Amino acid sequence: MRRLFTFLIFMNPLVFLLAQQQTTYSQFYINEIIYNPAVSGSKPYNPLVIQTRQQWLGFEGAPFSTNISYHKLLNDNSAIGGVFSYENTNPSFQTDLQISYAFHVPLNSNNTFLSFGIAPKLLYYSLNFDNEDLPENQDPAFSESAFSSTLVDLSSGLYLYNERLSLGFSCINMLQSSFNREVVQPSNQLVGNSSFGSNSEIMNFYTMSSYKFNIINNEWNLEPVLLLRNALNQKQIINFATRLLYQNYNWIGLGYRNDGTMSFSFGFKSNQINIGYSYDYQLTGSIMNYNYGTHEFIISFQLPALHHNRHTNFWIF
Repeated sequence: MRRLFTFLIFMNPLVFLLAQQQTTYSQFYINEIIYNPAVSGSKPYNPLVIQTRQQWLGFEGAPFSTNISYHKLLNDNSAIGGVFSYENTNPSFQTDLQISYAFHVPLNSNNTFLSFGIAPKLLYYSLNFDNEDLPENQDPAFSESAFSSTLVDLSSGLYLYNERLSLGFSCINMLQSSFNREVVQPSNQLVGNSSFGSNSEIMNFYTMSSYKFNIINNEWNLEPVLLLRNALNQKQIINFATRLLYQNYNWIGLGYRNDGTMSFSFGFKSNQINIGYSYDYQLTGSIMNYNYGTHEFIISFQLPALHHNRHTNFWIF
């Protein structure tokens, strides 16, 4: 099964090229800081979030991603945060450590703020082909292309928010740090005389928005959310979801991504802990016949924060 998974990667070199892309989580609306450092300090509490995503259940060695994030206000204007992430897209894996700073500017007396964020990042990337992972008759040059590298990069963002609205723009991997090493470009009958692409981090541009509509007595709310990802020479990723929330703590949601993926999600709160789950099912592509979907879990701890007037009646996620 592991060899079959690797075979599918070789049948589609774009999959491997995207190994250096950032994971697109289905519950992106809960853990926005991983896509925009300006989100730091925008909650009425200090969120500690753990998020895990297992793609294509049933494949040994299928992509696995996890992250831990935390952010807090230092005062009415300044905030800090951090994200640690791990992504395994066999035969490569990457770990990142990001530290963010955000400055929040009040725009009016209705708790509308604009924040500016910046986040340096330290990342470690490793690529290693084992001979047992390679399809039969594969060019042996692949097994000679193992390497690892440590890089530094930078992200920045803007975030406009109030009690019901959020709108963010960010740029991830601004420096496009390079591994300074060419990956072997073997001639291969499966993928043609093509390379695996650039050995550098891919600059991504994210647009993220949401609006919470009250529908019944301030207890039931409908929240559409949107995440757009653009990168040079890459297909635009459109991730849209809608959540139905009850008292802002219990919710169900449906989502769709333009790679042909549908998602169902739900979440609830117990004490100061929020728990969410989503199931993704791919409607198109060759991989859909060989897996049992993608599972994503998220848990958010609402740690107490210094009280600030601007946080009165803000949302929970």
